[in-house]
Amino acid sequence: MNTTMWRFILPGSFCLIGGLVIYSCSPVRQADNRAARHAVKTIYPTQAFDSVSAKQMLTYGSAGIKGLIYKKTNKLALVGGKVYGANVRIILYPVTPYLMEFFELRKTRENKKTKVFISDEANRYRLEVTSDDYGRFTFEKMKPGRYFLHAIMTTRQSYSQDVEVGTNSYGTRFYEKQRFTETKNYRLEQLVEIKNENDVIEVVLK
Repeated sequence: MNTTMWRFILPGSFCLIGGLVIYSCSPVRQADNRAARHAVKTIYPTQAFDSVSAKQMLTYGSAGIKGLIYKKTNKLALVGGKVYGANVRIILYPVTPYLMEFFELRKTRENKKTKVFISDEANRYRLEVTSDDYGRFTFEKMKPGRYFLHAIMTTRQSYSQDVEVGTNSYGTRFYEKQRFTETKNYRLEQLVEIKNENDVIEVVLK
């Protein structure tokens, strides 16, 4: 039996095949549609950032923060292991009303389609240190106050797994052990408070 298949372009660059609208015939429009489906919205706190207050909080004092950064991965957790964050950049921000709005937006608005960030101006008022080979870090000469610690830590876990590589004429399957590396990035954050001059508080980012 002969079947006639008609194909022509409809307004909006959609194809009609066998009487059915299938998809956009334009590769560019298809790419635009895919991008729109995966688009991520970026939002920021709306109130003004108080740079004077932030700068004052970052002036020298006599207190400090001693910290440790590590992550327990799923595979390592089976044996109680930890991956310590060696050479990880730790960022400290003074907690201002602007940053508190940022925290609230993180809790209520952030998801796979929406990301929350702080402004370039707020990002300039910060301190940075790098953890040592054992995941330790220190902020010295701090003033009493509330601070926000932020770090991105990457873990790489190697493991072995049997992979099927073929079969013989009898249907017997053959396997060989292959090694894989799993890489994950973790956003580790914490609010901390120094209450008094000369206090040195201990913090764990995990």
